[in-house]
Amino acid sequence: MKKIKFSKRILAAGLVLALCLGTITGCQEKYPSGIVKEGGFTQEEASSTKVMVIGDYDIFMDEILIYAFQDAYMNGVTSDSWESKDATRKEAILSSIREGKILYDVAIHNNCELGESDIEFVNTSVNNFKMTMGDDILTKYGISDEVINKVFTEQAIVSKFENDMQNDMGQTITDDLNEAYKDYQFFSYYYMMFPIVEVNENNEPATNEDGSYIYLSDAEKEQAKKNAEEAIAKIEGGATHTDVAEEYGITPYCLDRVGYVDPNVELDEYTASIKDLKDGECSEVIENTLGYIVAVMLDSDDENLREGYISSMASEGVSSEYESLRQQWLATIPVDVEKDMEGTVWTDFDLKSVIVDMETGGII
Repeated sequence: MKKIKFSKRILAAGLVLALCLGTITGCQEKYPSGIVKEGGFTQEEASSTKVMVIGDYDIFMDEILIYAFQDAYMNGVTSDSWESKDATRKEAILSSIREGKILYDVAIHNNCELGESDIEFVNTSVNNFKMTMGDDILTKYGISDEVINKVFTEQAIVSKFENDMQNDMGQTITDDLNEAYKDYQFFSYYYMMFPIVEVNENNEPATNEDGSYIYLSDAEKEQAKKNAEEAIAKIEGGATHTDVAEEYGITPYCLDRVGYVDPNVELDEYTASIKDLKDGECSEVIENTLGYIVAVMLDSDDENLREGYISSMASEGVSSEYESLRQQWLATIPVDVEKDMEGTVWTDFDLKSVIVDMETGGII
């Protein structure tokens, strides 16, 4: 049984930012000394200025500013367009830190811990982040090594927890789907159409003013059927189906198709006529409204198709179920967007200054 491997989102937005920034940073000297000497906070001020409360967690200015750095970089914020974005971006930062902190609380209560490789990755990402931001900006806003390590570690724990949960959920769903579809036949085939209607410049069926199809003459229809019969003989004689389609000028009306047979459902006439074909065999000529059809079996037991189908369904199932579970987690800590705030500290803060400093430093 093939195990589905869902993508590992080990460090969430914060570490994605650190890695992205780290790739464009050669050395700290890139950022000129003394670019941000006025304003800001001392380290003591930043770590003691409370902005909000999330459950049992007090959020201080230094922590929320790291989220602000991440938000500015990842959303392409610029000072030129800032006036219209101030409230939106501030609320987005609050929302991001709320969700992150609540999910972190859920993760640690579920005993999620970082492994050795995760810790190493966090350390590397923290160093990249510090190098990219530069001492001037970090010093101006009172951002200590301690709070950087705290934020990145918490984000890593959240991502590991979410990833592990999704992988476990995905494996369970995959196992169930493999059992449900174990008796299904998945197959792939080449669909060849020999038209009996006129076609327009886009190779689509031409119609009259009343929407009805414009059919070929009886003689032309008979020739189309004859061509289909000849095509079968040539393909089963060893000719390549695509070469035969090109020979008869029907390539625009042919395509690769896939299907499956549910053993518990009565088959339609078309599926019944092709399901028992061996690889390389052709169906009999099948007539429909638009022409004569020939199906060429390419793989009568397509395991790749089976796995792909189950993988797709499992991914959709995980996405739906996990989002529902995530909303339950986020509801574990009640949020009051007004009462949770510490006065007007965040409302009064000039977030645009952060954007300007990051632009001056060449970060955004």
